[in-house]
Amino acid sequence: MKDIQLINVSLPLLNTEKLYTIVIQNGMYTKVEPQTQKRNGNFSIFKDIWSSKEDYQPIIDMGGRILLPSFIDIHTHLDKAFSLETVPNKSGTLIEAIRNYSEKAASFSKNEIKRRVMKGALQALSHGTTHIRTHVNFEWNISNELALSHLQAVLEARDLLKPYVTIQVVPMFSDLTVKSEREKDVLREAISYGIDGIGGAPHLSPNATKDIDQLFELAAKYDKFVDLHVDEQDNPEICTIERIIDNTKKWDFQGRVTAGHLCSLSAMTEEKSDRIIEEMALQHIYAVTLPGANMYLQGRGDKGIVRRGITRVREMLQKKVGLATASDNVSDPFHPFGRFDLLQIGLLTAYTAHLASEEELIAVLNMITQTPAAIFGEKAHGMKEGGVAEFVLFDATNIYDLFANLSPARYVYKDGDWISSSQFEHRFGEGSLSRLVEMG
Repeated sequence: MKDIQLINVSLPLLNTEKLYTIVIQNGMYTKVEPQTQKRNGNFSIFKDIWSSKEDYQPIIDMGGRILLPSFIDIHTHLDKAFSLETVPNKSGTLIEAIRNYSEKAASFSKNEIKRRVMKGALQALSHGTTHIRTHVNFEWNISNELALSHLQAVLEARDLLKPYVTIQVVPMFSDLTVKSEREKDVLREAISYGIDGIGGAPHLSPNATKDIDQLFELAAKYDKFVDLHVDEQDNPEICTIERIIDNTKKWDFQGRVTAGHLCSLSAMTEEKSDRIIEEMALQHIYAVTLPGANMYLQGRGDKGIVRRGITRVREMLQKKVGLATASDNVSDPFHPFGRFDLLQIGLLTAYTAHLASEEELIAVLNMITQTPAAIFGEKAHGMKEGGVAEFVLFDATNIYDLFANLSPARYVYKDGDWISSSQFEHRFGEGSLSRLVEMG
C-alpha cells in the first residue's frame, strides 16, 4: 500500500473552479486541500506513469483531470445480465420479459448465474464502480430448490468479489400472501444465508397492499432494509408508493426504504405526484430512477406523443428526495443495451430529465456517487479527509467534456493501489489526418 500525493486534481463535487492537492496514506484521505494556483515542478506526470509502467515518485501531477468518488450502482440485476441471447423479447414489453425469463429460469445452472454476476461486476469495476446492490430473482414459483440455488450462486460470487467490489444482495420475494408455510420456511432459509435486504415488485401482485405489509413485517423482524421495484407502469392508477409510505411511518423505517422506478408518478396529475414526492422526502424514502430500462420498456402502448417512462427526476431533486440513478438491466430481455457504466447512465438521466446546467450536472454526478453511498450505508465514501480513498480518475478536465466523451480512459483506485485501468488511444490511418488533428 503506497502513500501518494496527487496535485492539480479537479474535484467538481467540491468546487468546479479550483484545483486540489490530495494526500493518501494507508488507503485514507489525510488531506484534501484547494490550491491557490496550478502547481508546477519536477513531478511525476500521471500519463507518463501509465505509459512507461515504471515506479513513480510519491507526488503525481494529474494535469487537471477530474477525480470522482468511485461509483455506486444501487439498483441492478447481475443474475440476469448477458442473458439476452438465451432469452429474447420480441415485443419489447415488460410482461414478455418477465414471462420469457421465468420460462427459461430452470435451464440456468448455478455456475451460469455465478458467471453472469462475476462478468457484470468486473465490467462495472472497469468503469469505476466499486459498490453494487443487486436484486435477485427468487424463483420459488418454479421450485423452491431453484430459488435457493440461484440465490446461493449470487452470494458465492459476492464473496469471491469482496476484495474488489462490495455487493449487497436483495432477493425479490413475490406473492407472499399466497405462500404456504413450507414456502415461508424456504424464505426464512434464504434470509439465513446472509442476504442484505428485502426486495420485491409488489405492484405486479394481485394482492399488492397485503404483500407490501408483509414485506415490511419481514424486514422489521429480521432487521433488513427494504428496496422495492415500485409502480413500474404507465398507468397513473398504479400507486403502491402510497402504501409504502404508510408502512415506512408505521415501522419507523425512515432512511431504510428505497423505491426504484416509480414510473407511474410521471403519468399522474402534477398535484397528486407533488403530494407523494413531498411525503417521500418527509419520510426519508430514497428513490432510484432507471432511465435505460424505463425508456426502453415504458410507453409502448402510447400513440402520438410517447412517454419517456422515467420518474419525475427534476421534481424529486427540487423537493430534496434522496434520488440516485442506476444501471438496472444490462443485455437481457428487460434491456438489450448497456455496459454497467454509470457515467453513461448519468448521461441518459441528463438527457431524459433535461438536466444541462453545471449545477444540474453536478446533481447527476451525485446521483451515481454520494446519494447511492448514503443508500448503501457507506458513510466514509466521498472526497473528505478521514474518508476511504476509493475513486475513479477520468481523462477529462471539465464536466461538459466528461459527459460529452464519457472518458473511455479511466483509472480506478482502491485499497491503496490502482486496481483497474482502461486506456484509450485513437489513431487515424493517414498521416495527413493526424496532422489536421494536431492543428485542431
